[in-house]
Amino acid sequence: MMNVTRKLAIILGLLGMSAALAGCAVEALPYPKLSGVKKFTTRILSRGEQEEAIRGLTAEQEQHQKDAIREIEKPQ
Repeated sequence: MMNVTRKLAIILGLLGMSAALAGCAVEALPYPKLSGVKKFTTRILSRGEQEEAIRGLTAEQEQHQKDAIREIEKPQ
C-alpha cells in the first residue's frame, strides 16, 4: 500500500512540474503576427476554378493509373 501511495505522489509531482514548465514555455513563445497574412502572393481560386482544377487533376490521375496498369501488364 505504501508503494502505491508513493508512486502516486511521484506521478502527481511530475505532472505538476510538467504543467508548470509548459506554462513557462507558452509564455516564452511569440504569438504570430497577423501582418504576415498580407505576404501571401498566391491567388485564391473561385469555386468554378477549384472545380476545374480538381477535374483536371482527376483526369491526370486516371491517365497515370491507366499508363501504370498498361506498363505492369505489358508482356516481357
